[in-house]
Amino acid sequence: MSALPPENVMKAIAETELKANSPIVKERFTKSRKLSLGIVAGFLLVAAATAYLIHASYHETTDDAYTTGNVHNISSRVAGTVIEVTVDDNQFVKKGQVLAQLDPRDFQVQVDKAQADYNHAKADFERVDTLRNSSDGNGAISKQEYDQIAANLAVAKAALDDAIDQLNYTTITAPEDGYVGDKTVQTGNRVAVGTVLMSVVQDLWVVANYKETQVGEMVKGQRVRVYVDEISGHAFTGRIDSFSPGSGAVFALLPPENATGNFTKIVQRMPVKILLDPESTRGYGQRLVPGLSVETDVSLAAPIRPEIAPFPSKEVAIAKVTNQ
Repeated sequence: MSALPPENVMKAIAETELKANSPIVKERFTKSRKLSLGIVAGFLLVAAATAYLIHASYHETTDDAYTTGNVHNISSRVAGTVIEVTVDDNQFVKKGQVLAQLDPRDFQVQVDKAQADYNHAKADFERVDTLRNSSDGNGAISKQEYDQIAANLAVAKAALDDAIDQLNYTTITAPEDGYVGDKTVQTGNRVAVGTVLMSVVQDLWVVANYKETQVGEMVKGQRVRVYVDEISGHAFTGRIDSFSPGSGAVFALLPPENATGNFTKIVQRMPVKILLDPESTRGYGQRLVPGLSVETDVSLAAPIRPEIAPFPSKEVAIAKVTNQ
């Protein structure tokens, strides 16, 4: 007995395979698949657009931002020859640490001379003072002469203090904690008064120049995410610290004069100071330096805008003035 299916069954199977492989069936399947993919793609596009609009309604971003800090220019207060430089570029220094030393010998000579003049003036004053205070010395010295000798002592004391200050200025110290940068001084250089020898960079923050139409919902304390171009893949966190008292154009070299000539309205930029959280910058201290380009993202959700007290009415203002 044969194990093959009946002939009519075989024929039905063959017809089914022929229909499945027919161009019409394949075209319908392709259209159905494309339609399904289009629906899924459209759904994802709508979801992405919705998410972007929701994010944009609670966030303000800008790439017109940079890092900055306190840069202390270290200069000499006296002219002299550098005999020692105790620091190098990129070195961390503490407040009061010696950075450079000028040759103090010439200034020590001036201190010795001023000390001798002071000692002489002091001896003269003590002699005259003793003579004046003695019982028989009331007429030995006039008041005018006494005042002149006292003035000479004061002048000598001032000259001595100035000479000591000049000597102390030969030791150049760090004004604050920070990192040394732009060091141009070398041992043996002859420096003049005011010559910048190096800089000490202290602290770091971000200045973000937002459009004036973006800062309406910003308040102090709102959270900020900061992306530094130099450090890709890491988002720093911070908060809004303060707002500039004027737009960037106000502090420009040539501020705008809208009252003259033709007027063209231009959206202004408002500098916003952002402080970085110490926890987020841990491990990046030496890489975060002033002058880096950054992108900032301010969250407008918190904190809640503080209520502004309304202006008092005319009657209340008159009553307050009357009570005063």
